[in-house]
Formats: sequence, C-alpha cells, structure tokens
Amino acid sequence: MATSSGTAALHLALLSLGIRAGDEVIVPDLTFGATASVVLAVGATPVFVDVSPVTWGLDFEAVRERITWKTRAIIPVHLYGEDAGDFSVLGVPVIEDACESLGFVPMRGRMTCYSFYGNKVMTTGEGGMICGDFGNAREWRNGGFDKEYWCRFPGLNYRMTNMQAAVGLAQLERFDDLMAVRKRNLAIYNKRLKGKGKWLFVAEVDNPPRVAMMLKSNGVDSRPVFPPLHRSPAFRSYATGQVFPASEAIYSRGIALPTDATVEQTNFICDLLCRS
Repeated sequence: MATSSGTAALHLALLSLGIRAGDEVIVPDLTFGATASVVLAVGATPVFVDVSPVTWGLDFEAVRERITWKTRAIIPVHLYGEDAGDFSVLGVPVIEDACESLGFVPMRGRMTCYSFYGNKVMTTGEGGMICGDFGNAREWRNGGFDKEYWCRFPGLNYRMTNMQAAVGLAQLERFDDLMAVRKRNLAIYNKRLKGKGKWLFVAEVDNPPRVAMMLKSNGVDSRPVFPPLHRSPAFRSYATGQVFPASEAIYSRGIALPTDATVEQTNFICDLLCRS
C-alpha cells in the first residue's frame, strides 16, 4: 500500500495495531529520528535499545531483556541497508523499518515499511509503502471514512499522489539497473575502504567531521552517521541513565558515502580517503 512517506508508513503500522498511550515500543538507539517519532505520535513510549556492532541493528539479546507486558511492538531498523536480523521469534509484533533497505533485505516482520525519498534506491520524490498484514491501515490512510463518508475513526491523509505513483512505476521498470549501480560501487568501497553499509556505504575514519570537510572541498558530498537518539533533545528523557556503547562507537567513527555514482567518482572518493 503506497503512502506519502516512509514515516507515514511507520505511523500507519502502529495505528493499525491499536498502539496508544501506556504501551511501549522497542526501537534502536541508532536510527533516523522518525523511527521513534512515530511512537510518540500515537502516545506510546519508545524504549531505546543499543545496536549490535556486527549487524548495526537491534541487539537481539538486549531486546529480549527489555520486553515487558507493556511491549506492543518491536521496530528493527535495517540501518544503511544492513540486515538487522529476524525478531519475529520473540512473540511480539514486528514492524520492520526497511526505509533504507529496499532490494537488500527480505521482508520478515508482520509489517515492513519502505521509503521512496529522493536519495533511496528508487524514488517517487517523496513517498513510501507498507507491506504485509497491515490490518486497517488503509482506512487510517484514507481519512477514516467509508464510502458514504461516515468517519469510523479519526483517520489521516497519507495517500501517495498520482504523479508520485507514476514516477514510482517508471522507477520500478528500472529497478534492476538502479540496484546494479549501487552493488557495483559497493564492491569498490568494500575492496578499498574499511566500513559497511549498502544503501549508503559508511566508511570508518578517525575524524568524520574533518574528513567530511576534506571531501566537500573536493566536490564530494557526504553525510554524518545518524546521531544516537539518546543524545537528541527530543528523545534523551526516554533514555536517562542508559548507555549505548555500540551506537556511540559507530556514530563517532563513521561517515556515509554516496553509492549512486559512476565508477570513476567512486574510485575518486576512495583515493581521497586513502590519502587522508
């Protein structure tokens, strides 16, 4: 089911499960802020858990320890296209945040949410999609009313526009080619640099801000790794007293590099980093 954004898809997934105030949802500390924002949007409490240094997704054993009778969902994030693993065996509904992993990670959760933002493997400019057993999410997306316009519940307008959908269909026709470019460049990065990531490649460096400035001076855009959510003003009160060593380590040593580039551009980026 197409949506207006990846954030909208995540929000609809929570609404379709009836998650509300008093409920808890487990999310990784290292992720884009929307993963936790949608939990607050339905009135629930985000429970932050550190990530695995191997998968960069939720630490499985840490998640198991944080599950309580209030836990209504787990949102694993396939960060930068890396496979966070399968959490469905824990007996709690799983909403996969796959906004960065289209084409890289198979669907396993009760629901899987994608983003078609401009920098994703395929794009509709803005937009997203929710797949799986999403219950009444379609009704929530379409305003909450029936064919006679009786409002059955306070729905939203999270529909994708017709123009966005047309762009998306054209992108789907080229999807194999778009993926081939990313995979080709990832092979170069993996051969020449230390790091990981598939949607974007996250290189491990000693001083990410300094490296970012160097790249910018040579005409190369890069991005910092997402700041751990426990540091963010919007979320730090939900992580008081907790420590997140894995997410801190990834954040402090990583810089995200483009994968949608030519072979020459990718090698140029590698040359710059190897000399820095």
